[in-house]
Amino acid sequence: MGLFSFMPSKIMLWFFVFVLSLTGLLLFSLGSYLAYLGGSLYYVFTGIAVITIAVLIVRRKPVAAKLYGALLSITLVWSVYEADGYFLALLPRLAFWFVLAGFFFLPWYSKSLSESKVAVKLDAGTRYWLAVPCAATVVVLSIAAVQDYEYSGSGTVREILPSEPVTDWRHWGNDAGGSRFSEVDQINTETVGRLKEVWRFRTGVSEVFKSTPLQVDNHLYVCAANNIVIALDSDSGEEIWRFDPKIRLSIQNQYTKTCRGVGYHEAPEEYAGACPKRIVIGALDARLVAVNAITGERCGDFGINGEVDLTKGMGITHDSQYSVTAPPLVADDVLVVGGMVADTQELGMPSGVVRAYDVLTGEFAWAWDLGNPGEHGEPAEGETYTLGTPNVWTVMSYDSELDLVFAPTGNSPPDYFGGARRPFDDAYSSTIVAIDAATGAERWKYQTVHHDIWDYDLPSQPVLVDVDRAGERVPAVAVPTKMGDIFLLDRRDGTQVFPMDERPAPQAPELGEYLSPTQPVSALPDFHPYRHEKDMWGLTPIDQLVCRIEYKMMRYDGMYTPPTIAGPLLTGGTLIAPGNFGGFNWGSVSVDADNGLLIATPMLLAHRLVLFTPEQVAKAGPVARFLLGPRHPAIRMDPDAPIPEPRDPDPNDPYDHVRIGYYGMPQPFMSRLGTGVPCFEPPWSRIAVIDLNTRELLWSRPLGSMKEAGPFGIRSGLPFDVGVAVQGSTLTTRGGLTFMASAMDSTVRAFNVRSGEVMWSADLPGNSQSQPMTYQSKKTGRQYLIVTVPNPSWRYPRDPVSGTYVDSQGADGKGGYVIAYALEE
Repeated sequence: MGLFSFMPSKIMLWFFVFVLSLTGLLLFSLGSYLAYLGGSLYYVFTGIAVITIAVLIVRRKPVAAKLYGALLSITLVWSVYEADGYFLALLPRLAFWFVLAGFFFLPWYSKSLSESKVAVKLDAGTRYWLAVPCAATVVVLSIAAVQDYEYSGSGTVREILPSEPVTDWRHWGNDAGGSRFSEVDQINTETVGRLKEVWRFRTGVSEVFKSTPLQVDNHLYVCAANNIVIALDSDSGEEIWRFDPKIRLSIQNQYTKTCRGVGYHEAPEEYAGACPKRIVIGALDARLVAVNAITGERCGDFGINGEVDLTKGMGITHDSQYSVTAPPLVADDVLVVGGMVADTQELGMPSGVVRAYDVLTGEFAWAWDLGNPGEHGEPAEGETYTLGTPNVWTVMSYDSELDLVFAPTGNSPPDYFGGARRPFDDAYSSTIVAIDAATGAERWKYQTVHHDIWDYDLPSQPVLVDVDRAGERVPAVAVPTKMGDIFLLDRRDGTQVFPMDERPAPQAPELGEYLSPTQPVSALPDFHPYRHEKDMWGLTPIDQLVCRIEYKMMRYDGMYTPPTIAGPLLTGGTLIAPGNFGGFNWGSVSVDADNGLLIATPMLLAHRLVLFTPEQVAKAGPVARFLLGPRHPAIRMDPDAPIPEPRDPDPNDPYDHVRIGYYGMPQPFMSRLGTGVPCFEPPWSRIAVIDLNTRELLWSRPLGSMKEAGPFGIRSGLPFDVGVAVQGSTLTTRGGLTFMASAMDSTVRAFNVRSGEVMWSADLPGNSQSQPMTYQSKKTGRQYLIVTVPNPSWRYPRDPVSGTYVDSQGADGKGGYVIAYALEE
């Protein structure tokens, strides 16, 4: 029977030949372009080999199998060299070729070697050429699969002085210094295996649920979306009261619904007002609202009818420009508040001023307006604080002994062009500032990024921790950054505890931009590995190759590579690694305060950043609103309107948008083939412990499995620990444990702080968005672990159905979960 018979074996043969031919052509053509760009030659030669094998199969040449075996052998050696023995880097390099090798062992192939229907048995030599590399591939993958995580030691052990442990949770980070450390140790490394769910509560409020609850006496205080505050019985989970501040915003999105927590304050004994214990809300529509912590009623002696207007002097022209998403900082007798200014790449946005108000009366106390140093009062009627200054959108910290507030700043808009910034904008962007809590005066500052044009604003609450150095106990503050660095500063004067010189940074920006010649460096282990071409990743050799090409087409000189203009079809640009999601984000870090250990959960995600000129924005017409928002003055909203002629900036208008030289568009560095898979190899997040006394990385491992993630948005259910996207931080306890719940795999875990071993885990009804918290009930003496979960849940990258970070599955309209765990009685 002829070769073109439609027998099943012939159909399968020709399908196999088609797969080989198409693969070979793609590898050769795309691989040639990669080689032209200076990349690996492997794909060119592999493409030639695969096409040759396909031709030999058509011509019934037994040598095709031997050549394939040789190709698999070469690929195995190349993969081991490039992947450094890492299983998840080896698997996609080898799996495709290993699966295709199976065809040569099937009767369909052996029949193709003969004109008759009788299969021709492969000779021993041919079988050897195939079997040996196949067996070697299995062995290499098996060995790589059992490799353990990185571990170097258990760290410093200090003597713990006897004292009465703090058993409640009164601040967002447990204490005003944001340690996320609990002195309660009923749940410990010996008992955690007996942890069970004891109650759960549904909030009835859907959407984002980034709140970390507070617990005082027998009340658990939860803040849901739109600042709805719910008080629960902390032993039973039963609702006690609910307060809705009735947020008034014209635009609704994930940021304009976020409440990360609330503040708590107890008045001194001499106070005789209506709210001796109060909850204070930083509302999304720019208000401070105080309610009685016991009853949930407004505190009538606070501001006007229990609230303070935060819009005064801010220069707000639209309610979408300014929101408060972080809990107010309770710093002794004042409430300190910053605010989130919208990222619209405009000049003249609302001020980034930090303000303080009397916690009992709501009266204005002071302002820190970096554009008016030495002036700490409110602006005169009709005037504003300095517009467009770096804002403090995240959570601040407080040291009661030094009476200092630690404020982490963002960068002044626009994020990706600094050519129009004022000197004080550059001096205070991405900076940790120590502010006198009594007066608002600046004590010191430390800048983590000079002339930040990468959106590397400080996103995390600074964490106060004492460390040992040269025989001295140093009061320090740990400052996590989006770059994946953690700066450890002496909180008395802002100097690095372990001094480091600045390092030269990449140069040659786009015309009209300028760069700092050097950038600060932290002495602690970092989480921003340099990305090489061999780190590019994909499910198959084709998407690996496409990602390699894109890597070579972008500019990348390591950290602080300047943003560049896009090429055709949005190619080119700059690789930003880590991207503006982090590194670290608003979740911050936790510490073992007893021993000076820091628990970090950085993301290792990258972004593709491209710049557009004002002329490109104008030509784009209304489409540009997806980049800059519908109200940006550079957008030509009427597509029939003429393109504006270039002009010089108005010398009398410091906020004229013509001063902006470039607009930036960051995108997750994902495969362009639509798989929804990052273009670089896992892990994409880690959990790690650093001994701050010795600067030693004690252990590090990927955080989160693939069970809720996969290509094309599929929930794969696979157990591989690839390190998935994370949102909140960890909780660490005196019981030797650190708890993590907000990795994108619907799981809460307890890790041994000293060893990194997973001691306990439980499935969650979705992906948590916040850090766990814990307390010990004064009524029952029982320690509880609390985890909150939104409904609907969240996903990263964007959900393929909803087109947002909101999970399109599992929503039931009953709101988020508050789940309590305790030891079996």
